[in-house]
Amino acid sequence: MSNITEERVNFKIFERDLFNLMCLTACGLIQEQLAISDKLIADTRDKQRYRLIDCKRETTIKTLFGEVTYVRRYYFDNEIGRYVFLLDEDLSIFNGFGLVSENLVEKIIHDVTEISFRKVATGISAFTGQHISAQGAWNVVQKYSNAIEKQEIRLTELEDSGSVGHLGNISTKVLFVEHDDVWIARQREKRRAPGTVAKGAKMIGKKLGKRPMHVGFAYTGWKESKDGRHNTVNKMAYASFGRSSTFRVKFGTLLNHRYDMDGVERRITNGDGESWIRTEAEATDSILQLDPFHRSQSIMRIVKEVDDRKLLFAAIKEKDIDKIFEILYDLIMKAQDEKEQEKLIGLHNYLYDNKDSLLTWKERGIKLPDPPKGIVYREMGVAESNNNIYTMRMKHRRGAWSENGANNMARILSYRSTIGFGTILGILPEPEPETEVYCEPLSAKQASKPDGKGYGADWLHAPLPYENAFKTSGREAIRGLLRQKPLSGIIH
Repeated sequence: MSNITEERVNFKIFERDLFNLMCLTACGLIQEQLAISDKLIADTRDKQRYRLIDCKRETTIKTLFGEVTYVRRYYFDNEIGRYVFLLDEDLSIFNGFGLVSENLVEKIIHDVTEISFRKVATGISAFTGQHISAQGAWNVVQKYSNAIEKQEIRLTELEDSGSVGHLGNISTKVLFVEHDDVWIARQREKRRAPGTVAKGAKMIGKKLGKRPMHVGFAYTGWKESKDGRHNTVNKMAYASFGRSSTFRVKFGTLLNHRYDMDGVERRITNGDGESWIRTEAEATDSILQLDPFHRSQSIMRIVKEVDDRKLLFAAIKEKDIDKIFEILYDLIMKAQDEKEQEKLIGLHNYLYDNKDSLLTWKERGIKLPDPPKGIVYREMGVAESNNNIYTMRMKHRRGAWSENGANNMARILSYRSTIGFGTILGILPEPEPETEVYCEPLSAKQASKPDGKGYGADWLHAPLPYENAFKTSGREAIRGLLRQKPLSGIIH
């Protein structure tokens, strides 16, 4: 006897065939469940509000199992005056990311932060029942990032209106902030002609075809791990192209969304000496310091003699600022080569422009509030190592980006790595609906006296201000005042 079949079965083929069969079965089950849910909604809906239109509409949604085509009923909402699909709204099938299920979107977003769009499409097609192209994956990323951007804009609106319901709850007395620029390659059609330099670039050749992406990191201190390493605590990262002023506003809004900024007593900003970083530090009343890595790097690159470097580093260790510039002046005067002299002058100017921030907060002996238990305050300078959040995906793989595409990818990398998608998507209140106010103009005779029970206009019964918004103490005071006296009777 033998239990071996005459025809051998390749397990790999068997596994793939079974997987495809299960995906087809799952798609059928989803289709049946959606049909049952649509019928249940039709029978239990508010028939006075939702008028059934005598037709059904077919659509297709991409899922982890494959494409599911289903039919759902169409209604007219008498209350808001528009046509709706109650099944789609009740199950939140379409979430603003296109005809793609949320699970599939999350899978794509997770993968694109690690590998290229082409490899993501290949992986999705191979290990799910869904077939998607690289362009399809790219489209999902753009829509997902745009949804986050809308929430960021909403955060700014809430902050400008004085609302406090969206503010962060991480309490800290000291906040460490680091800024840097990461140079990202532009797409070929966006690059400049040979021999020219990208806008804002410092070196022709090396920066050709690249643009700086502003990066910001914030954290509340360091915590020692079991292996003796110190890791930053409550870290937040954000990056974007464009104007530094726009980046600073967005970064500041996200800081307010994550941390309790009212409790921050000291804020320290670490940077490489760029003017926009100094502007940010001054605007936020921060202690500004020149990044120790960039300070040392500038000396190592330009001062060739080891003994001369030791003199400069010794002066820094002694905290003798004047001695640093005396040494540099002597080196400039002794330089025999004109190019070497120009480089030394550039180093002198760079350090002199950052004279007030040349020493770190520890080297200046600045006293900070005592850290919480288990947290320590150390020398700053984590930006160069933390930049790999962006550089591993956007820079080190010889990729080239448009400004919009780079912003979208950087936003997703920021939220996935530190902030968290759940901290912003779907948690903010919708904007307060605008109430149209209209009435017939009054004649001069009518203006001084009431007309019947009022002025005969329904608009006088509009909801009070901030009806659907977060209520601050100031807003509640305004609402309470208007409950007692109409606006026309308030003297101002």
